[in-house]
Amino acid sequence: MISRQPWLDLEVPGERITTRHYHILTTAQDQRVVAELPAFLEASLERHRLFAGTNLGQPALPSPPGRMQLFLFANREQWARFTRATIDASAHPLLAIEVGGYAAGGRAVMFALPPAFDRLTLKIAAHEGWHQYVQRSFREPLPTWADELIAVMAEGFLVDATGNYRFEPLLNPERLDQLQSVLEMGRWQPLETILAGDPTDLLGTEPSRAVDYYAQLWALGLYLAVEQSRWLGVQRLLRDAARGRLNREVGGAGDDLGERAFRRYVSTDIRRIDEGYLAFARALVDEASAANASGSMPRYGSVPSTILRTAGPATLEP
Repeated sequence: MISRQPWLDLEVPGERITTRHYHILTTAQDQRVVAELPAFLEASLERHRLFAGTNLGQPALPSPPGRMQLFLFANREQWARFTRATIDASAHPLLAIEVGGYAAGGRAVMFALPPAFDRLTLKIAAHEGWHQYVQRSFREPLPTWADELIAVMAEGFLVDATGNYRFEPLLNPERLDQLQSVLEMGRWQPLETILAGDPTDLLGTEPSRAVDYYAQLWALGLYLAVEQSRWLGVQRLLRDAARGRLNREVGGAGDDLGERAFRRYVSTDIRRIDEGYLAFARALVDEASAANASGSMPRYGSVPSTILRTAGPATLEP
């Protein structure tokens, strides 16, 4: 059931669209992407809850405690004005965003791109939708690398023959292109740097590095999902944060929380993971490049189909 009613913000007329789990507040009501957004957000939320697998046939991650607010402004100027009005001086790094959005206090705030880029607008909604879902539904925050890793894995999707959204992490050409640039231009960062990174900090100092950071996390997520034991560790991390057990498992919060969580849940051998992850990223790029040169579709033979499907890898324990 979807309801619509007028909405006014910063003297700009808009529309409030209410779905089962969302209040969508938009000044882009005349744009085509707004018609797609309600169904897309609900499908994306279902996918979010399955990233930690299932328990007794139900998503292992909780349903949000109430409807979540997503703001979609018609242009970047409206978005920036709203951001300045609602966030304190900490908003400065956010205002460096040229394409994208953010989530703060359980609200997602973004702006629509030109109609030719509707698919990218929806990808941003999936990314920020994950962040706001965690902010509203998890008892403890995730380490930044884990939060951003799932957010970039949430972006890839297609529309199947029946008109339904199917989420497949591998289908992310923007992240693949950026990953290729990172590798070719020698900007690859070691895993320890990625585990300690924060995209908000990078936006305030080196915005281009933030895009590199997301591309490397996308490749890391795919790499971790290749081996079941590693991905089960990521799933346990998600469940523990949702239930309020993460800090106890890793010895509390702190500047090194990211690395401690990785060692506790994924692997203590960071050097081995780093080497394998880099080789995997190169293989992804090489296969895509070879496919482009031949005019065919990349097969990504090293990536199991289990990580491409909506349900994701199964969870074996509650």
